[in-house]
Amino acid sequence: MFVTKNLYQNDEQWKSTSLGNSSETIGGWGCLLTSVTMLLNGIGYNETPVTVNDKMKKAGGFQGAFFIPSVLPYVWGNCAYADMQPCESTPAPIRDIDAAVAAGKPVILQVDWNKQVGIQTHFVLVKEKKGDDYIIYDPYKYSGDGPDKEVLLTTRYKYNGAKLASEISAVLWFNNYGINQPEPPKVEKVPLPAEKYVIYAIEDDLSLRAEPATTGYLWKRMTMGTELISLEVKATAKSKLGVNGQWLRVQDPKGDQGYVAAWYVSEQKKSASSSSTPASTPSSSSAPKPGGSTSAPVPPGALALYPTEELSFRTQPVISQDTLIRRVPATEQLICLEPANQAIPKVGVQNQWLKVQDASKKQGYVAAWYVKYASGTTAQTTAATTPATTSGPVKVKATAEMVSFRKQPVVNDTTLIKRVPIDYQFTITEAGGESKIGKNDQWIKVKDATNEGYVAAWFVARV
Repeated sequence: MFVTKNLYQNDEQWKSTSLGNSSETIGGWGCLLTSVTMLLNGIGYNETPVTVNDKMKKAGGFQGAFFIPSVLPYVWGNCAYADMQPCESTPAPIRDIDAAVAAGKPVILQVDWNKQVGIQTHFVLVKEKKGDDYIIYDPYKYSGDGPDKEVLLTTRYKYNGAKLASEISAVLWFNNYGINQPEPPKVEKVPLPAEKYVIYAIEDDLSLRAEPATTGYLWKRMTMGTELISLEVKATAKSKLGVNGQWLRVQDPKGDQGYVAAWYVSEQKKSASSSSTPASTPSSSSAPKPGGSTSAPVPPGALALYPTEELSFRTQPVISQDTLIRRVPATEQLICLEPANQAIPKVGVQNQWLKVQDASKKQGYVAAWYVKYASGTTAQTTAATTPATTSGPVKVKATAEMVSFRKQPVVNDTTLIKRVPIDYQFTITEAGGESKIGKNDQWIKVKDATNEGYVAAWFVARV
């Protein structure tokens, strides 16, 4: 059973508050926001829909009124968003939901709140199983609702057969590291050195930890370009930059102190090359090649990945001493051997595995929740990149969560217009831009309803 306090989106305290970056209100459209707030409180936090709304806005967790769950771990380290599983056209995975609920894990369900044709989306948080139904924390307060009233899913939401398998149209899966967040260690701040030495995060998801180890208490996650001040003397800090296994004690822009992995920081802000510069073609020595008769060829449009930290490379997608090949350092590039459309939904997701090829062309499996995108495709075929014949504007869609839409084809904080959710659509505005779709180190000029800018070609696909 998942235990939390029922909160309501239409509570007088916040129902008129603007939802995310939109003119909509929490009272009208804040069901997912409020369900997530209840979830966070159930795993050890103390939030309200207003505080979660504000923190997610600051972290880039909204696209207008659209709530982006994958941003949650950047704000609340004890909350791990796993996946959203659509099941509008297939029976809901009741056995998997039951298992998660029995284990006390938080599960949010999408249901239909209205008898009109189609899914009128509403989100609820599961409390526990009761017979063939779920007791839910419903974020919308109906007449008579209160802390002591039991609400059953199919009693309240019964417009598609009144059965769990048909009433649930999507499942949002989450993990956490304990019902109560680990107690933060008490660490005294140290004064800044006399000589200020500034460094920058060169990757998204950089962790600020209480101790110089991946097991250290996680204070927060930071985005690429975050400015940090070294708390170690310049000469010592400089010698560690980019070195795998080294850690630096730093202070972030908010004055919080801790340790960061030295191999993810630099004296220079990381930026990408402009689209006016042609992408280099991998040389014969660096391009991924099939290893031999027993090696599968790298699929067209293969993704290049990097570990987020040193991780295990295994013969099978099973955590066991018998399956361990070796430990892969965070600086080694891996080539995914699965088609991009299968691999993209797994990257960063708990309990998913990816088949990859390492730098020595050996094949095996790595935990998908410990890898991130290095770039887009490093192996292309003519067939994969030849544009389809079209007589009108070409549309593309984002193939991953949090794809950046930028003013210029350069990665830094000044060029970011917004981050968009998976399947978000753009219209290509440059002649021949469709020929770049899926290509590594290429940018495509596009527009949406309100802005014109650039997206990374390796994170979009033709609609």
